[in-house]
Amino acid sequence: MFHELSGSQKEILAHIEFVARFYGLVSRLDLTSRFEISDASATRMFRLYNDLAPDNIIYRPNLKRYEWQESAMPIVPMSTFKCVSTLTDGFGDSYAHTEGEAIATRNSLTTADLDILSVITRAIKRKQVLTICYLSKTSPKGTYRDIVPHSIADSGLRWHVRAYDRNRQNFIDFVVNRIKSAAPAKRECIPECQTIKADEAWNTFIELKIQPHPRLKDIKNVIEFEYRMSSGILTCRVRKALAGYLLDSWNVDVTDDASLIGDHIMLHLKNTKDLSFKNKILAPGARC
Repeated sequence: MFHELSGSQKEILAHIEFVARFYGLVSRLDLTSRFEISDASATRMFRLYNDLAPDNIIYRPNLKRYEWQESAMPIVPMSTFKCVSTLTDGFGDSYAHTEGEAIATRNSLTTADLDILSVITRAIKRKQVLTICYLSKTSPKGTYRDIVPHSIADSGLRWHVRAYDRNRQNFIDFVVNRIKSAAPAKRECIPECQTIKADEAWNTFIELKIQPHPRLKDIKNVIEFEYRMSSGILTCRVRKALAGYLLDSWNVDVTDDASLIGDHIMLHLKNTKDLSFKNKILAPGARC
């Protein structure tokens, strides 16, 4: 029945499902402000959504919002890239896969699992603890652990969730696609030491001063133009927790003497001697 609806109805229902699924709660105001429709029209759209998926969202009078149910089954076809783009950059024009021939594409070996990602984003919005089964090099079959997530981030290659790991008693990154299962734990008051306020590496910004690799003198001007450098330097202000991922994904040489070779190494971290942070080890040329 969803595919038989008009384009505007599909878009509004997609908005209802997206907001509810990824943020946990959705209200009439979400529709009236986004689509400039009346309260009565918004009410009719919620009624239509409930007719199509009666068990997905439940109205909570005390909150004056509809709440997404953990047992819900999404009914709107959604593009993974559009969803993660919206979570990062805000709402765009459409959530569903575009039709027709695209003039732009994106290279990736995999995409984020939306079912897992939506559990994480709801937990972030609701300030919940999650119990996850996580696969890792040391636990290839998976181990259960309780985490307190506060942000998601694209490393350039994979999506991560930044969270306090109660097992390790520290803030670490979890690869979203290594999370085999995720479910909210029992509701509790989370100590401030386990919240985003206490994540020093996340809240601290550092400046990366990136230059053309010194061995590429012949094409120095090309690299400077490509990366829109100023006076031969590209200055990037990034969270300390994410700096290593950026350097890794862009193949930035972090050796003191710029000694790395290879056609894929075109950039060098000029101020590498001045910077020390935990995940610098991810970058090309980092010393253990």
